[in-house]
Amino acid sequence: MKKLAKKEYWDSIYKDMGNRNKKHSYFLSFRNWLKKHTRDYSNFLMWEVLLPKYLPENSNLKIIEIGCAPGKYLINFNRQFGFESYGVEYSEKGVETTRKNFLKEKLNPENIIKADFFDNEFQANNKEKYDIVFSRGFIEHFDNVKDVVNNHLNLIKSGGYIIISIPNLSGINKTLSKILNIDSFLLHNTSIMNKEKFIDLFSENKVEKLYGDYVGVFSFGLFNTNKKWKYYLYRLLLLIQRPFDFVLRLVFRDNMMKNNNTSPYLLFIGQKK
Repeated sequence: MKKLAKKEYWDSIYKDMGNRNKKHSYFLSFRNWLKKHTRDYSNFLMWEVLLPKYLPENSNLKIIEIGCAPGKYLINFNRQFGFESYGVEYSEKGVETTRKNFLKEKLNPENIIKADFFDNEFQANNKEKYDIVFSRGFIEHFDNVKDVVNNHLNLIKSGGYIIISIPNLSGINKTLSKILNIDSFLLHNTSIMNKEKFIDLFSENKVEKLYGDYVGVFSFGLFNTNKKWKYYLYRLLLLIQRPFDFVLRLVFRDNMMKNNNTSPYLLFIGQKK
């Protein structure tokens, strides 16, 4: 299995995340206030429209996230649906960060497993153990993506759910991603980033498709930067994004306006037969 992004890359991401929080705490406080009052439109659609439509609220269900750092999605699943949250992460920095965040939420930090998701021992020990397997921004970092999907399915009980979200780096998103951070863009397998090819990843498996399509209209939150001047430009664009998302929610609400050129994400929700 060829990994397009190495372990060192993810260690640096989580290390830099902590450094940014220290250096720009004044900015983050303001940004968190904005987030509270103007939630990202694509996340609104995912968490308040799509996931509640297809997932049950049940505290007895176990969910595992593949590549789980820093744990915010697992915390959201626990808060919103009551799921018992688990995660697997092979970056030491990522494991450390996620366990700290779990402790803050009074969740069990031991549920964060330090392991390589593709390791045969991990796959054998966790075979059909979970009711829901989730990953976001994970499978597009590998060349043979169908094998990655099969490894997800191996962990799911019969009747359980698979939820996979990837960025849509095509159309205008492709252009902006290259401008802001070409190095990061090259770490993604963009061949799967259209609706038909994405859904086809699940076609040979015993999975009933519940949802498979684009999500959202447009989001600067899809991108990242690799140079200082671009970082400040990017932060400015994120500030612009907030009122834009607010308008989208007022105008479109849950009407699922989406397209292949500007929608920030692709999402698949399926049920294992």
